[in-house]
Amino acid sequence: MTIKELLNNQYSFNNQDLFFELPDAICNVIKSNMVTICFKAGQPIFIAGEKAKGIYRVKSGKVKKSALTSFGAQHIFYICKENEYLGYHAVLSQELYPDCAIALSDCEVDFIAEKDFLKAVNTSHLLSRRLLKNLSHEFSVFINATKILAKHTVRERSALNLLILESKFQNEAETETEIIINRNDLASMVGTAKESIVRMLKDFKEEQLITTKRSSIYIKDYEGLIKVANFK
Repeated sequence: MTIKELLNNQYSFNNQDLFFELPDAICNVIKSNMVTICFKAGQPIFIAGEKAKGIYRVKSGKVKKSALTSFGAQHIFYICKENEYLGYHAVLSQELYPDCAIALSDCEVDFIAEKDFLKAVNTSHLLSRRLLKNLSHEFSVFINATKILAKHTVRERSALNLLILESKFQNEAETETEIIINRNDLASMVGTAKESIVRMLKDFKEEQLITTKRSSIYIKDYEGLIKVANFK
């Protein structure tokens, strides 16, 4: 398994195939009342403490999942990319949202109402098995994310999160991946102050690991960043 495949397996939900090749009758239930909603960067899709109304699929753009710390600061623990689903944990548990989902960039998001989603789950054994598998995998992803904060230095965490973001922003049509994220959001992902992340990026630039242009970051030395991240 390549480094990129390992990163994707350990730090991505990989739930894009949730509704893949389900029977037509189940697909019709899911799509019967589905609507596409546009969100501007910074707009909330759902917030912690709200009652779940349905599930969401990122059609275009990126969505950040975050939780508030005891100090009122935002901690971004996951970035959803195109075709990923979010929000089904609260629907299945019949609990309030424990986290927030906010548009990282301008987004188009498909919304599937709770009643349609649960009807499909209760009807399709295949969908139920996929959800069980996805939820089990996502638990591993959360454990791996927790390990980053517990085991790695700020420098290592900064490098590792850039590698994770590169996989989120990668576009097969482009030869160079443009990671578009502001410094506050990157600091929130890494779990450090904005001043620290600015300093880390400056160091990485001086080491010729990355280049930057306004809020965009480009990885120039992938292998070098892997070494800095201490990723094994």
